[in-house]
Amino acid sequence: MHSIWQTLAMFFNIAVFKNRPQDLSASIQVLYVAVGLALLLSVLRFSMVPAESISILRVLLEVLVPGVVLYFLLYYFKHTNRFAQTFAAICGSGSIIYALALPFLPAFYAAAAARAPDLSVYAIILLDLWSIAVVAFILRHALEVGLATSVTLAIALGLTSYIVVDTAAPLKAVQPVDQPLSFQSLPFPATSVASVSTNSRLVRL
Repeated sequence: MHSIWQTLAMFFNIAVFKNRPQDLSASIQVLYVAVGLALLLSVLRFSMVPAESISILRVLLEVLVPGVVLYFLLYYFKHTNRFAQTFAAICGSGSIIYALALPFLPAFYAAAAARAPDLSVYAIILLDLWSIAVVAFILRHALEVGLATSVTLAIALGLTSYIVVDTAAPLKAVQPVDQPLSFQSLPFPATSVASVSTNSRLVRL
């Protein structure tokens, strides 16, 4: 059994593509640590969302739904024995990325609500892309599939999870602030920022 610090170091190494999911211990304790971290970071992240209310149901679904989808993927590819390691790798590495995203979230949501350009928007988008890349890396090794297939499945996992979670426990976001903007100063369409505020998510893992 790895110590907690060794386990966290392993999650970080997976997030930077240094270790594979099968390098993790298959013990239930490691899975508990990973899921616990994912729940904690989900609570912290949602505490920064400018919304009327955040339900415990949504926080739980953010972690559980990807796990269910992952299990079906592993079942389809006949690798269900790898579930504990794969889900722990996804939750643990995702928590590392979530932790790095936290400092950007207040400015990100403020920029999204005001429809104003901000570096935090680009930071969150980059972290989203990193998250997808890490999930694809994990799925590639866990399912023993090619790069293109793993990227497709990573995106499908994220989209499916988002649709199910948002349908079961929708988050009512604050309305954008109505203020004049110089649209020519925006390096991207003005509507894309507001769209990011409600639709862009790090992959729920």
